[in-house]
Amino acid sequence: MSDTSAYSDTSTDLGTIAVIGTGNIGGSLGRAFARAGHAVVFGSRSPAESGASGDTTAKVATLAEAVAAGDVVVLAVPADGVEAFLREHGAALAGKLVVDATNRFPGPVLNSSELFAELAPTARYARAFNSQTWETYVDPLWDGVRGSLFYTVSDEADAPALEALVTAVGLIPVSAGTGRPDLLDAAIFLLFPSMQKGRHTGLRVLHD
Repeated sequence: MSDTSAYSDTSTDLGTIAVIGTGNIGGSLGRAFARAGHAVVFGSRSPAESGASGDTTAKVATLAEAVAAGDVVVLAVPADGVEAFLREHGAALAGKLVVDATNRFPGPVLNSSELFAELAPTARYARAFNSQTWETYVDPLWDGVRGSLFYTVSDEADAPALEALVTAVGLIPVSAGTGRPDLLDAAIFLLFPSMQKGRHTGLRVLHD
């Protein structure tokens, strides 16, 4: 496992990161954020039974408590639970930066931007962490080389926060532009064929 504490970006104060979901994606992300020095609270339907925090300082709370505590909310629940979550907690997301890490398989539209526009219209929508498997968030290195991860934001002012989140996981953030969650859908379809050779699959964007 990589030491993600080496990837902390202290130049951007994210406040408290609420990770909604304690499965492979949510759990891996939240623990990586915590190891990088960020304050993290997991939102769980059964917080007393969750071991999501692992060996980190992350806390575990109810969904409502986590949403209330979070300055940034990372949504990492099963796709069929996104609508119900937004109907129950959409109003509480007002003004918060919400990162959509879900994939609404079988598609063809995997992102939940339209649901956010309907049910949480005043949340600041962004998308990241949907295009790679959880294994890459546990180990972001390939022969010692860091991989890249695409993200998109609705407002360019939120880009530094996304850069800090991706950096905290140990990957190199690459912007897919503003207001283009569809490109993050395309990214996972692009990587799917390569994943047949192994789930720990990533990419690296090079610049001259």
